[in-house]
Amino acid sequence: MASVTEREAIMSYRALGAKLLNRSVISLQAANELDEVPSGFNDVVLVIMPAIVVPPAAADDCIQAICRYASRLGGRATLITLGEIQDLVHLHSEIPPEVCRFQQWIAIKRRTIADEPSNRSLPHQHFGALIHTRYRESLKHVKMRIAYSFCPACDKTTKDYGGKKHTYDAFGTLLSDVWRDIASDIEGDLSELFERFSDLFGTSHYVDFRVIDLRLCPRNLHPLSPVAKLSRVSRVKGTLTIPEDGMLINGDSVKTLKSFPDNSVDFAFADPPYNLGKNYHGYSDSLEIESYFHWCDEWIAELVRVLKPGRTLAVLNIPLWSIRHYRFLQEVATFQSWITWDALSYPVRLLMPAHYAILCFSKGRPRRLSGLVRRTPELRRFSDGTLVSPLACIAEGYCLRSSCVTSRNRPRLTDQGPITDLWWDIHRLKHNSRRVDHPCQLPPQLMYRLISLFTSSKETVLDCFNGAGTTTLCAQILDRKYIGIELLPEYHEIAESRHAELSSGLNPFRRVERVLTSKNSPVPRRPKMKYQVPKKTLQLDIRRIASQIGRLPSRHEVEELGRYPISYYIDYFSSWGEVCAAARATGMSETRRALSVGSPRPAQLSVFSQPKE
Repeated sequence: MASVTEREAIMSYRALGAKLLNRSVISLQAANELDEVPSGFNDVVLVIMPAIVVPPAAADDCIQAICRYASRLGGRATLITLGEIQDLVHLHSEIPPEVCRFQQWIAIKRRTIADEPSNRSLPHQHFGALIHTRYRESLKHVKMRIAYSFCPACDKTTKDYGGKKHTYDAFGTLLSDVWRDIASDIEGDLSELFERFSDLFGTSHYVDFRVIDLRLCPRNLHPLSPVAKLSRVSRVKGTLTIPEDGMLINGDSVKTLKSFPDNSVDFAFADPPYNLGKNYHGYSDSLEIESYFHWCDEWIAELVRVLKPGRTLAVLNIPLWSIRHYRFLQEVATFQSWITWDALSYPVRLLMPAHYAILCFSKGRPRRLSGLVRRTPELRRFSDGTLVSPLACIAEGYCLRSSCVTSRNRPRLTDQGPITDLWWDIHRLKHNSRRVDHPCQLPPQLMYRLISLFTSSKETVLDCFNGAGTTTLCAQILDRKYIGIELLPEYHEIAESRHAELSSGLNPFRRVERVLTSKNSPVPRRPKMKYQVPKKTLQLDIRRIASQIGRLPSRHEVEELGRYPISYYIDYFSSWGEVCAAARATGMSETRRALSVGSPRPAQLSVFSQPKE
């Protein structure tokens, strides 16, 4: 087997410091044969489930056997399960939390897109890898970097790194939990995935990497464990009259929804608080988990009730919570799609969180998706020239730089790709000038696409956590009736003012210089100031000092060896980690030539720990 160093030349990633694990493959003909595999395995095991998707309300022998096997693994073992979405949802629901800890749901791009001929759901382009561990600590794995990809039109990196290129690595970015750089079919050759997982877990904790292939096993169905039932669901049909254009309501979501009549909404969207401890102007986003899910079940049930038959509810959340939402929704609605939105959040781990799930369920049998059967595209243009093209999906590999997009449009280059359930071309808001004072704003392009996919002109769109109004604004722009419910008066007032701007002809998503206080990360927001020395220059001087002393410098060492006053570092940066960002990285260029194999790269520090002061 090739060494890690030898494989770097032919692979699109680098597993830093990975050792080779001893790999073995076991193919089973029946799920109960897994009971005969010896107990106590203490390394990494990857189980492949059959590719056939079972009915959404049933488990099977494979899921039951994997649960039993998980309980017999050693206390240091890692369990990876490859499977289709429905199977992974059911598997996690059946594994007792005291047996294994959930660590990651990795979305993996399918090589072959599974089309849905009736257009009642999105074409299917991903399956998943569910990672559990027998230990309770954070996941043990090596640091892995994915090589930069380049736009075929402008030959620059597919992501625009702006003025922070000096803080990035010369080879590539850290691995995330959405894998689009490789593609596989779960029923096909998975050797490339085996290679990656083996390298990812090539730490000193492990020796063996075992693959157990269940793809030839028959599937005998069993009932799933029951989901907790609701004790408080509205039994009274509401009588609220919806205005012709739309309405914004300042109130509690569940209480307000109870006033809505049955079968009154064409599309419902929910981006609820994630129960992760964020600060929403006095609302505590940190309920006990059972209370959180009971509350979620209440508003989900109400949203399904107010939907018209055949219409869709879309719920956005992190994968772990989406598993629980899925289990409840399958009791009251019909599954359509699990949209994987590749939207990198705050990079808090070495395996960066980018996978956000948008669960799409219909009330009864879904109707055909309006956006897939519509003959002409919906286009809207603001007076400032901004063009809204809701269903324009850029093909894999092209960049989103405005200059490149414009140049591609001139020769009518085919840079459009199909809309599937894997969305990578919609990015979170990067610039503060696009934000209002709300910590968790969605990009309007996301709501344009969802609303245009699932509704037609004049139909009604509902968001019961409307925040600063992105959903209702997009609905109004696309000529839909809108209903937005928001608990907090501060955000309700922002939404009202933005709708007033829209009615007066302004683009509510235009660039505006605002004083912001809210922030969607643990790093505090810095006040706007005039820099005597550019932050990049300060960070590069830290890199110089680090190279000189062989490690990251302390504040005292920067005072002694630095070219600039220490006060600049204290005033301009949120943390010492940000100060040292360029010293931790080798720096990169966005052009292919500068990053080509064999080009000189700066030496990287051998020690990255922050010194004690």
